[in-house]
Amino acid sequence: MMRDSLLLRIALATSIIGLCALGLILEITGLQEVSISEAKDLGEDKTVRITGVVERVTNKDKFAIINIMKEEKITVVLFDNINLSRGQRVEIIGKTKNYKGEKEVIADEIIIK
Repeated sequence: MMRDSLLLRIALATSIIGLCALGLILEITGLQEVSISEAKDLGEDKTVRITGVVERVTNKDKFAIINIMKEEKITVVLFDNINLSRGQRVEIIGKTKNYKGEKEVIADEIIIK
């Protein structure tokens, strides 16, 4: 009786761990591209993948502010300096944040297309 209970607990714990791992893998590898307007409608700290054309880049001491445009404009913040030019097409993976009432993306990765 006690042995069956222990086996049941182990099976349940293993199933829960497996489902959590599967969810994490799906989130990391299955990140679908969203439009800029969809990204702006998402909540805080949501991971997004967006593409667009660089409209403006401002490099500061420890970060860069990038405005990208597709169907509308969004500001992307990268905590590093980057060499981008206006007109370059980029893909950005990062997290949504609200700053002074506007939605921004804090970039984890920028890929030049």
